[in-house]
Amino acid sequence: MKKIFNKNKNSTDSKNIKILDREQAFDQDQDQDLDQLMGRSRSHQEIAEDMIFEAKGMSKGRARKTLVERALKIYPHLADAWIILAEEMATKPEDAVVFYRKAVDAGEKYLGAKFFKENVGHFWGMTEARPYMRARVYLAEALWNLGFEAESIAHFKDCLRLNPNDNQGLRYILEVRLLIQNDLKGAEAIHRQFNEKFSAQSSYNKALLLFKKNGPDSKQAINQLKEAVALNPLVPKYLLKKTKMPKQIPNSYSMGSKEEAIIYVDLSMRAWKESLGALAWLLHYEKENE
Repeated sequence: MKKIFNKNKNSTDSKNIKILDREQAFDQDQDQDLDQLMGRSRSHQEIAEDMIFEAKGMSKGRARKTLVERALKIYPHLADAWIILAEEMATKPEDAVVFYRKAVDAGEKYLGAKFFKENVGHFWGMTEARPYMRARVYLAEALWNLGFEAESIAHFKDCLRLNPNDNQGLRYILEVRLLIQNDLKGAEAIHRQFNEKFSAQSSYNKALLLFKKNGPDSKQAINQLKEAVALNPLVPKYLLKKTKMPKQIPNSYSMGSKEEAIIYVDLSMRAWKESLGALAWLLHYEKENE
C-alpha cells in the first residue's frame, strides 16, 4: 500500500512506452473532442478508472504521474488517483496529508450522500467504496505520524462504523492507539465488539489493558498475559529487547510466528513503554515462568 525484478524490466519498459505514446496522442489531439478520442460508448468515469488501474501496475516516475493527472482531468473524483499522486509527489508528511484529504474528498463525491446513508456497515463489501476506505486509512496514519492523534483515531473509529467486519484489520491499530491515549473504555469496547480468543495481538492488548486498569497484581491481568504468551511466546523477547527488531517489518504473518511478533511489537511498543511499569511487569512474568 515493491520490488522490481530484472526479468520484468522489458515488460515494464514496453508498458511505459505505451503510456508515453498515449500522452503524446493527447498532446497532438488537444482540439479533438474527448468523447471521439476515447470512444463514445464509454463514460469519462470508466475511461479514467481504467487509466488509474493501469497506473497502479506501473513503476514510479513521470509517465505514471502524467497518466494519473490525465485521468483526473477526465474524471476528478477518484480516490486512488490522489493516493498515487501522494506516492509520486509528497516530499514530506504534511504534503501527504494534503493529498490524502483530497483522496477522501474525491471518494465522498464519487460515492455520494445516498450511498453513505444506504450502505453503512457494508462498505468493504461494496467494491466501489474500497478506494475511499483506503484513503481514510492513509489519512489516519499520516495524521497520527504528524501528532494529530485524536483526529487520526476518529478516522479509524469511523472506518469501523462503516465496515464493522473490519476486513482491513484496523481494530488492532485502533486498540493500541486507544491504549496510548489511556482511553480504556474505548479499548474495552473494541474487545467486546470482536471478542477474539485466538489472536495474539488482541490477547496482548487485552493483557496490557487489564494491567493498566487493575494493576500488576491483578489475577485477571496475569491470566490474560499467560494466554497471550501461549499464543505467541516471541512477543516478550522483542518487547523486552532480548531479541533485536529487524530493520524491515514483514508485510504478512501466520499465527504464532516470528513475523506476527515483529508486526505486533512494531505497532505496540509505544503503548507498552508509556504504560508505567508494564515492561517491568512483563519481565517479572518472564522470569517467573522460565
